[in-house]
Amino acid sequence: MAGKKGQKINIETSTRYPYYWKKLNPDWTDEQCQEKTNWIKRSSNYQCIEYYEKKYPDLSHEDHLKLKEKLLIQKRKNKKTNIEYWKERYPDKSLEELEELRSKAAKEENKCNLEYWIKKYPNKSLEEVKELHKTHYQSWLSHQEGWGKGDKNNNSKKNTSLETRNSRSPRNIAFYERKYPDLSHEEHLKLQKEFFNKNALAVKNAVKPTNIEYYLNQGMSEEDAKIALSERQATFSLYKCIQKYGDEKGLEIFNERQKVWNKKLQKSFKSGKYVQSPIANKLFEEIKSKLNINNSIEEKYIFNDKLHKGYLFDFCYNNKLIEFNGDYWHANPIFYGPKSFIKAKNKRAETIWEYDKIKIQTAKDQGYDILIIWEHDYHENPDEVINKCIEFLNS
Repeated sequence: MAGKKGQKINIETSTRYPYYWKKLNPDWTDEQCQEKTNWIKRSSNYQCIEYYEKKYPDLSHEDHLKLKEKLLIQKRKNKKTNIEYWKERYPDKSLEELEELRSKAAKEENKCNLEYWIKKYPNKSLEEVKELHKTHYQSWLSHQEGWGKGDKNNNSKKNTSLETRNSRSPRNIAFYERKYPDLSHEEHLKLQKEFFNKNALAVKNAVKPTNIEYYLNQGMSEEDAKIALSERQATFSLYKCIQKYGDEKGLEIFNERQKVWNKKLQKSFKSGKYVQSPIANKLFEEIKSKLNINNSIEEKYIFNDKLHKGYLFDFCYNNKLIEFNGDYWHANPIFYGPKSFIKAKNKRAETIWEYDKIKIQTAKDQGYDILIIWEHDYHENPDEVINKCIEFLNS
């Protein structure tokens, strides 16, 4: 086996491979050997807390976190592709100017961009540089073709079962049950919560224009930062339409766009393009089986005329609605605090809760009874949740 720069590596003598630990400790299980290997790898990576635990064994965990954060900030400041690099060198420039410099540097460091080849060969003509870029790019495309896609992806739905995929995701309790079979259920839940907290902290510390911390670090108040973030996220708004086309035409274009969007949204819901999670589907299939419901119960789309916004509910039977809330996507309060940041939604937990509150009230205002089921509760006791749903639908 070859290592960096063609160096040969003996997997039986290298601490970075489980074979070494199995040979050294024959009584160890494969999982123990793999865990030790992973620790060795992490302890040599400055982005992992194990690196600081190994380097500074006498310091506390809090000191290790501070050292890690300090080093990561310093690394970002030394990298041209990071905005902090340009902030430190040009403190008087605006964010737009700094972002332009960062974007240019990023393009010049990527071989798939023409700017990289222009910088590397300043004495060559533009035609020659374009030919070099084209040759490299075509080679890269041929290498990428089919890589990790479809049947070649070992983690694809076709090649794995739902249980297998759940057992590989640290977001799912099955992951900890597989990895730590000797621990209790409460300890598995604790490990899962630690993962969510760690992930939320990592997102919070990632300084990006799509994070509110990016604007708070500019010295803005929380209120001004929210406004700046909202403007950054808004790719299409009434204000932008009026700015571009004037008051009358801008309002007309905006209203027309909203009408088209609402029609498309309703059409996609009715056509069944909206896909529920496999866990939610499993719950609803159980309910339909217990109630002997043969006809398919569609999701319910309810439109709020005052807010000009539509909401889709997971399960509808007569005037009863059941909404299945995923722990991550709906920021389950068991795992998240109000200020926790949900990266996939680019929102804080309190914002998600407020949205869900309005959604529920919209259904109630139109005469529906609604029951909320959390993913965590279903994992904890599926039979209890199913009975709860059946009692609700029959009441």
